Amino acid sequence: MEFWMSFSQKSGKRRRVINIVLDSAAVLAMIQGEPGGERIEALLDSLELGADVQMAISSVNWCEVLTRTQRDNRGMTAEELTAALSGVELVPFGKAAAELAASYAQVDRALSLGDRACLALAKIRHATAWTADRVWAQFKLDIPVELIRP
Repeated sequence: MEFWMSFSQKSGKRRRVINIVLDSAAVLAMIQGEPGGERIEALLDSLELGADVQMAISSVNWCEVLTRTQRDNRGMTAEELTAALSGVELVPFGKAAAELAASYAQVDRALSLGDRACLALAKIRHATAWTADRVWAQFKLDIPVELIRP
């Protein structure tokens, strides 16, 4: 398991921080109780306990999660999603991310806008992208990807 790490200053000490960007498929696996979802729950628990983990999600992926849960009649509100992802930074999808996401369309047509938004944010943040989409393993990507299910 490879993670990109950065260093953070706290109390005058350097510490390694694991940087993770969540794809909507990973978040949905957790919400829907699907295989691999327990790995996201464990990450969130460790974050709550003060582990050196930074987690983020693109606003595009946030929208995908809300859309999917509402379409599937789960009725999850933005407030409930915020509570479920406590400690995860919601990152606006800006110009730099949009341009990078567009470039990932050249990798494969199977990558949706949400997939590419996650990959772009991970690249910008020097993070590992966590997903439940096994198809990502087939692509040659310039960032590390962690598949949450076998």
